[in-house]
Parts: sequence; structure tokens; C-alpha cells
Amino acid sequence: MTMLPAGFSSSGEVRIDRRYRWASASLAAGEAPEAREILEGIVSDAPLWAPAWKLYADALRSLGERAAARGAYEEAARLDLAGALGADLDLARLGARELERAMSPGYVAALFDDYADRFDSHLTQVLQYRGPEHILAALRKVCAPSGRELRFRSALDLGCGTGLMGEAIRPFVHLLAGVDLSPGMIAKARAKLVYQQLAVGGAVEALRAEPQAGLDLVLAADVLVYLADLTPLFAAAAAALEPSGLLAFTVQSCAEDAAPASYLLGSDNRFAHSDGHIRAVAAAQGLAVQLLERLAARQDAGRDVPGAVVVLEARAA
Repeated sequence: MTMLPAGFSSSGEVRIDRRYRWASASLAAGEAPEAREILEGIVSDAPLWAPAWKLYADALRSLGERAAARGAYEEAARLDLAGALGADLDLARLGARELERAMSPGYVAALFDDYADRFDSHLTQVLQYRGPEHILAALRKVCAPSGRELRFRSALDLGCGTGLMGEAIRPFVHLLAGVDLSPGMIAKARAKLVYQQLAVGGAVEALRAEPQAGLDLVLAADVLVYLADLTPLFAAAAAALEPSGLLAFTVQSCAEDAAPASYLLGSDNRFAHSDGHIRAVAAAQGLAVQLLERLAARQDAGRDVPGAVVVLEARAA
């Protein structure tokens, strides 16, 4: 039995770790009162152990004790300096964090480091993930009407993961670089020998480090689901792309009136964005929408997740 979150670290005592697993199993089985009782003892015995506070908060929230849950999440966030356990996401759902502060790089890195060894098979076989194929098809649709060749001089694959997008686009790019927050994912991508350059880092930071107008293609397959407001990324992409350069990506979708900001944090710890948010932010950053097509790039629990594939074009300043 594992039932351990990404970013988990041992308490340092076998007996406490064993009780943690017991509490985790109880909570997963719907026995929240039992889990709470066990976890009250654990946080008393190991008050500086962040995973226990996070699971204790989960148990309290499942019992409807929102105020107590908020306090426990705050303690978990205080102790988990890297943000690997994702307590800030739970605090955002309770209204105690801004959405823009909820998704920490530490959480994403820990999540995908933990996922790296089974990423390709789980994503493509269980979740029926087809993001790279959808992006490649979208690029063809955008390029074909104008007679533009599907060839790119320099491309950057944001959140490249193990290299699924890189494998799909490689035949059409002269120089392909990838960046990802997870060292584990970068190691898997490097083994595929698809990219000429790979680096550990964030998407927005990687774009800002590019020479101005130095790229003609930026890719983000199933990456924007880890961003709230898309303005920072679109602004950085607009600066890094040459005129007529393309930004192609997939998103999860939400209705225009789903949230005041036109994006929301789902129960899957991923952000969904409205078409209106994408169009408005793109226009503000000098990016023209060349294609916005509804589709499901993946499934969750056997059901299609509503989404879209989008291609934006950079315009001359």
C-alpha cells in the first residue's frame, strides 16, 4: 500500500509513517472520522511533518469542517517550503489564496517526478491523451491555406515532459529545445534523443530567456492547465516569437461565466480556461487567433475532458 502524495517525505519514524498510511487508506475508503482521529495523534507526535498536516486538513474538509481544514492547510503550507504537497491549491478552493498563487513550481515538479516512470503508458493508454497529434493537425490546418510550409527553424517545447510533443514535431523543426520543471521528466526526454537542447525550468521563465523574436514556433501540450491567468505566458511568447511565428497549445475549457476571471481551478488540480480569456489575452499581447477548435485531448475516469487546441500567430510590433 502506498497512498503517498507527490512530494511525500518520511516522518523519520516507521511507526508514524505506518499510521499515516492507515489514515490515508481510511480516508480513501470514506472513513473520514477514523482518519481524523489517527491524524490528530500524528500531528501531535510529529508537529513539524507537513504531509501529516496536509492529510489531516483533507480529512477535516471531507467532514465539512472548513475553518479547521483551512488552519491545517496553512500549517502544511508553512512547513512545506517547496510547496510540493499542493496545500496552496486547497487553500485557493477555500478562498484563502489567490488562484495565481495556488500552483507552485514545487508542486508541479514533485507531481511529475513521481509520474515520470509511468507517464507515457498511463497518459496514452489510460487517459487516451492525444495532445501532440491534435497540435500537429492544428498547425497543418493553419499553414495549408496560405501555402506555408510546415517547417520551423527554431522551436521551444514548454513543459516538454518525456518528449511526446517533441517526437511528433521533430521531423518539421531544425532546432528543437525543451524545458520542464521536473528533472525526472527531462531525464526521460533526454533518453529519447529528440531535442538538441533540454533544461529544467518554468515555461514563462524559459520564454523570457529567449532572444527577442528568436523563435518561430512555441509549443505547449497539456501545459497551460497548470497556469491560471495566461497573460504572463502570452506576453513572454509574443516577445520571443518572430513576426508570423506560431504559439500552439491545448487547454481544458470552461464556460465564459464559470468564474469571474474566466478561468477556474478544477477538482483535478488543473486550470480550465474560457475561449474569451484566450482571445482577450491574445489580442492584448499582439497575438492573432488563427485556430481555436473544440476537442478532448485526454480522458479522466473514462470520460472526455472538454478542451480546445489553439494556434496563435505573432504580429509585427
